[in-house]
Amino acid sequence: MRRLARLSLLLLACALLAACGGWQLRGAAASSTHNFQRVYLKGDDAGQVLLAVRRELFNRGLRVTRNRRQADLVIELEDERFERRILSVDPGTGKVREIELGLLAHFTVRAGDGRLLVPREPLQFQLDYVFDEGSLLGTVEQDNTVQQDLAESAATSLVFRLESIEVPPPAAKGAPGTEDLSPEDAPADSDADAGAG
Repeated sequence: MRRLARLSLLLLACALLAACGGWQLRGAAASSTHNFQRVYLKGDDAGQVLLAVRRELFNRGLRVTRNRRQADLVIELEDERFERRILSVDPGTGKVREIELGLLAHFTVRAGDGRLLVPREPLQFQLDYVFDEGSLLGTVEQDNTVQQDLAESAATSLVFRLESIEVPPPAAKGAPGTEDLSPEDAPADSDADAGAG
């Protein structure tokens, strides 16, 4: 009886291991599920979302290029705004208890040759957190963390949206030797190196 129980547990463990055989480390994907590989990002006034999108693209095996002419896809990010709103107040003291932080940004997606693929759409996300008036440093740090979380949510949503885009076949590109960006490069580098584009 014990032998049968051990054998059943062993078979169950093997079945569970076989079921999760398709996992990969983030950024280790050999190829992307998208029909494009090089992306140019433009975001004059969308700094946090731009950095988060760059990281998300990198994690999915896509390359961000400095040269707009070399890109299969152009993502334009604009109008990044974070807004705070009071959600609840302590009835006894009248002090703020809970705050909602919202992010609103807009994006447009074009093919490398300039054809419009996705007209201007909003990225809108909210998160709420408990406000601690006694810990100003902690509150500022929490505010920054929530802003980063919102930017990452927007980036993930945008990259998922890109999966539904059918990019037309790329036209002939310029000379080889383009310089791809790492996810840590500052947003100003990509716009400055790309020219007026």
